[in-house]
Amino acid sequence: MSPLFAQFCEQVCLMIRWRAARGPVSDELAAHLEDHAAALEARGLDPETAARRAVEAMGDPYALGAELDAAHPPTLPRLSRVLLVLGLLILLAGFGLGANQHTGLFAMAGVFPQAPELPCDEEDTVVLEGTASGGGVLGGYTLAPSGRAGLVYVRWEYEGDVEEQYQLQAPLTAAASRPWLPVPAVYAPDAVYTDDAGGSGSCYLTSGEDYLLGSTAWLRIVNPTPGATEFSITVSAATGEAIFFTVTLPEEVPPL
Repeated sequence: MSPLFAQFCEQVCLMIRWRAARGPVSDELAAHLEDHAAALEARGLDPETAARRAVEAMGDPYALGAELDAAHPPTLPRLSRVLLVLGLLILLAGFGLGANQHTGLFAMAGVFPQAPELPCDEEDTVVLEGTASGGGVLGGYTLAPSGRAGLVYVRWEYEGDVEEQYQLQAPLTAAASRPWLPVPAVYAPDAVYTDDAGGSGSCYLTSGEDYLLGSTAWLRIVNPTPGATEFSITVSAATGEAIFFTVTLPEEVPPL
């Protein structure tokens, strides 16, 4: 666990009087912080900055700990308190992610996932719009492209620093083949790409909105090779399963 995450969890748990609840609360908080940081790293932030922003999104640790302690006094039955603590933590994490990612990670947007729009973030700019094809079943979920793809110009500022990059983005849906399956963590599988300009590397698979029977996602290549127009993407799971996507642009990727 990141030392920054460990410190935040310790500060929250200091305010919780029921000692038996501190371990589960700390584990749940750490999991949410790690998920948030992973999503920020997928956007191009370095691990240290991503960890710091994930902690900042959760707010004051002592205030959060006091709220959890007040909502679940030691007189409540143990099982009820654990369930209430976990429920409140999930709600707070959802609000934190929504404020920073403009999505509600745990808020169901409907029953069946609908393909997200381009670009991933509204403030970014689509430079070239192309097509995406392929997909298939991976780990009990059907990953399908919307048919659209685009080269997107991304620019953001943080603490006076400005970062710019191109991203190749392809919106997807991840639908559960069985209704009892949980919402997939679609950024977990490995994804790599090759292109027709001789480039290759990692392709990020990042989550969007959650639905009852699946979620939305984006395939994203950060700073694709200048001069490339066609990208072959392989998404694989630990079981050895793999599915394939092809993204085609109408023009070559220009230099940034």
